[in-house]
Amino acid sequence: MKKIFQNILMVSMSLFMTSCYYDAYKEEVDIIDPGTNISYKDDIIPLWNQCVGCHNGNQPPDLRDDVSYNDLLNGFVVPGDAEASTLYKSLLGIDNVPLMPPGSQWPDSKIDLVKAWIDQGALNN
Repeated sequence: MKKIFQNILMVSMSLFMTSCYYDAYKEEVDIIDPGTNISYKDDIIPLWNQCVGCHNGNQPPDLRDDVSYNDLLNGFVVPGDAEASTLYKSLLGIDNVPLMPPGSQWPDSKIDLVKAWIDQGALNN
Protein backbone atom coordinates (compact mmCIF):
# COMPACT_ATOMS: atom_id res chain seq x y z
CA MET A 1 0.00 0.00 0.00
CA LYS A 2 2.87 2.31 0.79
CA LYS A 3 4.33 1.68 -2.70
CA ILE A 4 1.03 2.62 -4.40
CA PHE A 5 0.83 5.82 -2.36
CA GLN A 6 4.41 6.71 -3.35
CA ASN A 7 3.64 6.08 -7.03
CA ILE A 8 0.50 8.22 -6.89
CA LEU A 9 2.44 10.94 -5.14
CA MET A 10 5.21 10.83 -7.78
CA VAL A 11 2.72 10.99 -10.65
CA SER A 12 0.85 13.85 -8.97
CA MET A 13 4.06 15.78 -8.38
CA SER A 14 5.22 15.31 -11.98
CA LEU A 15 1.84 16.52 -13.27
CA PHE A 16 1.98 19.49 -10.93
CA MET A 17 5.51 20.40 -11.98
CA THR A 18 4.73 20.22 -15.70
CA SER A 19 1.52 22.22 -15.34
CA CYS A 20 3.61 25.37 -14.96
CA TYR A 21 4.75 25.07 -18.57
CA TYR A 22 3.33 27.72 -20.91
CA ASP A 23 2.21 26.54 -24.32
CA ALA A 24 1.83 30.02 -25.76
CA TYR A 25 4.74 32.40 -25.92
CA LYS A 26 4.53 36.09 -26.54
CA GLU A 27 5.47 36.89 -30.09
CA GLU A 28 9.10 37.78 -30.63
CA VAL A 29 9.27 41.53 -31.06
CA ASP A 30 12.02 43.37 -32.85
CA ILE A 31 12.97 46.36 -30.76
CA ILE A 32 13.62 49.39 -32.94
CA ASP A 33 16.89 51.06 -32.11
CA PRO A 34 16.22 54.78 -31.56
CA GLY A 35 19.09 55.59 -33.93
CA THR A 36 17.58 53.58 -36.80
CA ASN A 37 16.25 55.67 -39.68
CA ILE A 38 12.98 54.25 -40.91
CA SER A 39 12.55 54.37 -44.69
CA TYR A 40 9.06 54.97 -46.04
CA LYS A 41 9.87 53.16 -49.28
CA ASP A 42 11.67 50.15 -47.75
CA ASP A 43 10.01 49.76 -44.33
CA ILE A 44 6.53 51.31 -44.44
CA ILE A 45 5.16 50.79 -47.97
CA PRO A 46 5.47 46.97 -47.67
CA LEU A 47 3.16 47.13 -44.64
CA TRP A 48 0.35 48.46 -46.82
CA ASN A 49 0.23 45.30 -48.99
CA GLN A 50 -2.55 43.81 -46.87
CA CYS A 51 -4.41 47.14 -46.77
CA VAL A 52 -4.74 48.05 -50.46
CA GLY A 53 -7.62 45.62 -50.93
CA CYS A 54 -9.83 48.23 -49.22
CA HIS A 55 -7.65 51.36 -49.29
CA ASN A 56 -7.24 51.47 -53.07
CA GLY A 57 -8.73 54.87 -53.85
CA ASN A 58 -12.28 53.93 -52.86
CA GLN A 59 -11.74 54.31 -49.12
CA PRO A 60 -9.36 56.85 -47.57
CA PRO A 61 -6.47 56.85 -47.15
CA ASP A 62 -5.38 55.56 -50.55
CA LEU A 63 -2.50 53.21 -49.72
CA ARG A 64 -1.41 52.32 -53.24
CA ASP A 65 2.37 52.71 -53.57
CA ASP A 66 2.43 55.73 -55.87
CA VAL A 67 -0.04 57.87 -53.90
CA SER A 68 0.06 56.61 -50.32
CA TYR A 69 2.59 59.09 -48.93
CA ASN A 70 0.72 62.21 -50.09
CA ASP A 71 -2.62 60.78 -49.03
CA LEU A 72 -1.36 59.89 -45.55
CA LEU A 73 0.01 63.39 -45.01
CA ASN A 74 -3.34 64.81 -46.02
CA GLY A 75 -4.89 64.47 -42.55
CA PHE A 76 -3.86 60.99 -41.38
CA VAL A 77 -0.29 61.63 -40.20
CA VAL A 78 1.09 64.47 -38.09
CA PRO A 79 4.83 64.37 -38.86
CA GLY A 80 6.83 64.07 -35.66
CA ASP A 81 3.81 63.21 -33.49
CA ALA A 82 2.50 59.66 -33.76
CA GLU A 83 0.23 60.09 -30.73
CA ALA A 84 -1.70 62.80 -32.61
CA SER A 85 -1.82 60.87 -35.90
CA THR A 86 -5.05 59.21 -37.01
CA LEU A 87 -3.00 56.49 -38.73
CA TYR A 88 -1.28 55.47 -35.48
CA LYS A 89 -4.54 55.66 -33.51
CA SER A 90 -6.24 53.41 -36.07
CA LEU A 91 -3.54 50.75 -35.67
CA LEU A 92 -4.32 50.68 -31.94
CA GLY A 93 -8.07 51.36 -32.16
CA ILE A 94 -7.90 54.19 -29.63
CA ASP A 95 -9.51 57.63 -29.18
CA ASN A 96 -12.71 56.61 -31.02
CA VAL A 97 -10.73 55.75 -34.16
CA PRO A 98 -11.78 52.35 -35.59
CA LEU A 99 -9.18 49.58 -35.41
CA MET A 100 -7.39 48.90 -38.67
CA PRO A 101 -7.27 46.30 -39.96
CA PRO A 102 -10.77 45.53 -38.69
CA GLY A 103 -10.98 42.67 -36.26
CA SER A 104 -7.29 42.02 -35.64
CA GLN A 105 -4.57 44.31 -34.40
CA TRP A 106 -1.16 44.18 -36.05
CA PRO A 107 1.79 42.81 -34.08
CA ASP A 108 3.54 45.38 -31.90
CA SER A 109 6.62 45.23 -34.13
CA LYS A 110 4.68 46.61 -37.12
CA ILE A 111 2.88 49.24 -35.06
CA ASP A 112 6.18 50.33 -33.49
CA LEU A 113 7.71 50.65 -36.95
CA VAL A 114 4.92 52.98 -38.11
CA LYS A 115 5.17 54.94 -34.85
CA ALA A 116 8.94 55.36 -35.25
CA TRP A 117 8.52 56.52 -38.85
CA ILE A 118 5.95 59.15 -37.84
CA ASP A 119 7.99 60.29 -34.82
CA GLN A 120 11.06 60.65 -37.06
CA GLY A 121 9.16 63.20 -39.13
CA ALA A 122 7.24 60.92 -41.53
CA LEU A 123 9.83 61.45 -44.26
CA ASN A 124 9.27 60.33 -47.86
CA ASN A 125 12.58 58.49 -48.06
